[in-house]
Amino acid sequence: MNSYPDANIEAVPKGDAVAGGVASPPQIRPIGSREFASTLITNVVIQACTVVQGILVARLLGPVGRGQFAAAILWPGLFAAMGGMGISVALARRAGRAHDLARVIRTGLLLTPMTGTVAAVLCAAAIPWLLPGNDTVVRNAAYVFVPFIIFNQVSLAMIAIDQGAGWFAQMNWTRLIVNPVYLLFVLVLWFAGVRNVSWFVIGLLISNGVVAFARVCLAVQRAPLPGPMEPVSAVLREAFPYGVAGLLGAFAQFADKALLLYLLGTMQLGFYAVALTAASVVNSLAGAAGTVSFGLSTQAEDREGFDRVARMFRFTAWTWLLAGLAVAIIIPMMLPLLYGTAFGPAIWPAILLIPAVALAGQATILEESMRGQGRAFIGLEARAAGLLVMIAVGWLLAPVFGILGVVFAMIGSQGIVLAVMMFAARWHFHRALLNTLLPRVHDLVELRNRAWLVISGSLGRS
Repeated sequence: MNSYPDANIEAVPKGDAVAGGVASPPQIRPIGSREFASTLITNVVIQACTVVQGILVARLLGPVGRGQFAAAILWPGLFAAMGGMGISVALARRAGRAHDLARVIRTGLLLTPMTGTVAAVLCAAAIPWLLPGNDTVVRNAAYVFVPFIIFNQVSLAMIAIDQGAGWFAQMNWTRLIVNPVYLLFVLVLWFAGVRNVSWFVIGLLISNGVVAFARVCLAVQRAPLPGPMEPVSAVLREAFPYGVAGLLGAFAQFADKALLLYLLGTMQLGFYAVALTAASVVNSLAGAAGTVSFGLSTQAEDREGFDRVARMFRFTAWTWLLAGLAVAIIIPMMLPLLYGTAFGPAIWPAILLIPAVALAGQATILEESMRGQGRAFIGLEARAAGLLVMIAVGWLLAPVFGILGVVFAMIGSQGIVLAVMMFAARWHFHRALLNTLLPRVHDLVELRNRAWLVISGSLGRS
């Protein structure tokens, strides 16, 4: 989970100004290049915090402990992804076209604690079957992390409303809170010499709890309780298709880690977690593009807006081609230096995961742009095919090639997902051509100019 001064966005929407002693409803904001820049900067900070805390956790816990940490948060994370049942997407879409955003906020505050509680109870009941065996460290830490599901549901709903309404400054500082808080907690554990996996899980839980608490307080200020809400039954009907479609996405998101845990054990999962963090260093731009493309699509006419989505797609593709190659070159030297020589086996998985993460990031841009226009099931066949490839290929190759077998399965899975998403975007958007998604040489010049504007603007504001 993740303010910058901005000409179009402020910490408090202008629609909240008092006129005649009565606060007007929060207003929707336009989305443009400044929103993309602020989201990108936020993603870069988040990624930097993730890398630093990943290094500290890996050095403190070692490969086995790092794997136990990943295993402990695996199933609560999956239940959190499944448990929302599409409510966040429905709230974001309603926020993009609402006349009274306070109604949407109140609806989110009502529904998400309920869905989070149900998912948390189901997760706690399933842990003995999902984490059998003698590793009580993992199982006990997983129980500790279960409340994360509720915190996550509430926070994601508020972030989704920000995203749909164009409140990107507010959305970004919310997304940013958890990382510095957790990094501070890890630093305390570092200086205290604590190497107990449960304490690192507790720290992550507290960090997410801080985010949820902060957003509930802000939400109540903007939408005092009680008050009128969106029709709950209508929101649930709108959310249901997204929830069903999201089940496959949730399984696909955690399938690689589950395969490693059950086929190869916690140590290999620890190597994989470090490799994935290293490979995802460049993913900040794709994440920002996916976030902005969803907001743009919620505010655009149905089936319109492909040109802006295609432009973002091409820019991020060039970023992956150039920056991804640079990261692949420095990983053999930097990974053992930062994480320790014990994580040497993660070098090749990290290099090979770069294209897999790139393919996943590019597919997300297209998927979010279509989800923002109400196409809950579009690309569902992509997720289904990708999940089948991930499970089948990983199951066959992991016993032979170890962690690399799961990496190969990941590459194939994400390649299929991206290919299907490209055709789905072609069919969904008006005047959409596949060749407009292909990187072009003149995009490099525009990318350089935009990067310089972002950097110079940031320096000017500082």
